[in-house]
Amino acid sequence: MVSSQPAVLGVDVGGTKVAVAAVSGAQAEGLEESPTALNSTEALLDGIEATARRVIDRVGAPSAVGVGVPSQVNFAAGVVESSVNIPLTGVNLREELSGRFGVPVFVDNDANCAALAEAQLVDDAPAGVLVMLTLGTGVGGGVVVSGQIFRGAHGMGAELGHFTLDPEGPPCPGNCPGRGCLEAYCSGQALERDASEFAADMPTSALAAAMDAHGRVSGRALVEAAQAGDSDALRVFERFSRMLGVGIAGYVNVFEPEYVVIGGGLSRASALFLDRAVDEAGSRALPALWKRATVTLARGGADAGVIGAGVLAAQESLSRDTASRA
Repeated sequence: MVSSQPAVLGVDVGGTKVAVAAVSGAQAEGLEESPTALNSTEALLDGIEATARRVIDRVGAPSAVGVGVPSQVNFAAGVVESSVNIPLTGVNLREELSGRFGVPVFVDNDANCAALAEAQLVDDAPAGVLVMLTLGTGVGGGVVVSGQIFRGAHGMGAELGHFTLDPEGPPCPGNCPGRGCLEAYCSGQALERDASEFAADMPTSALAAAMDAHGRVSGRALVEAAQAGDSDALRVFERFSRMLGVGIAGYVNVFEPEYVVIGGGLSRASALFLDRAVDEAGSRALPALWKRATVTLARGGADAGVIGAGVLAAQESLSRDTASRA
């Protein structure tokens, strides 16, 4: 790809891979991927740079770089405050990467970036208010208001997966001191926990037959059993669906979104839970707000994180340029 305009790069850092692309509008071009180096911070930074350099070799030096990471990020400072799966806790990622690339770098939570991408992809115009849930190993969330990411006071807000649904519920399986939050019910870890507990209590069930040597039922095995019509597996998804609906209703009542978007790896099994979740949400949300909201699956697919990171870089660069001219 050859362009007369400097490229904006989007970087999506995940627990298993780093993806980088040039982003124009809501399109990712020249995508490059590499495995995430998890053995040290320096190795991770080197891997991000090397992957980005392959894109830069084709598109030219970027005007800015946006980076999404599965972490709590102090956006104003560019510092990763907390990161469970990748070695970035305490790292000023903005400073580290801007020093390597020599251009402005903007760092945000990966779910925020995905939400920003989805806001560009709905219908014919960007969404004004959008709430996104990413259902995977954990539950991430992002909120877009007036086309901009809502971050709270210090850039770390909108942790939608840690919104409490039942204070006496199961402990959160993630980096959260709470009980009964959405992640405790609607994450891949929660599904595996529920399936494993059910299998242990029902040794003659199909789920029990799917247990591994450690007494665990994998998410994949649970999904396959449910798709095959196993009643026990479907019962596990029933609670998942109901609690997801409770969460969606709460977000609709708080944010009054035009769209609630469901993404993440578990969204591929949406046929097992989404309709039931929408029914539950519709029975709980305020009617005037619910009738104006649309619940939909994510449209960005695997490129959403990269696209959102690029859109972030473009928006923040424009904002900085506008402020400097004022």
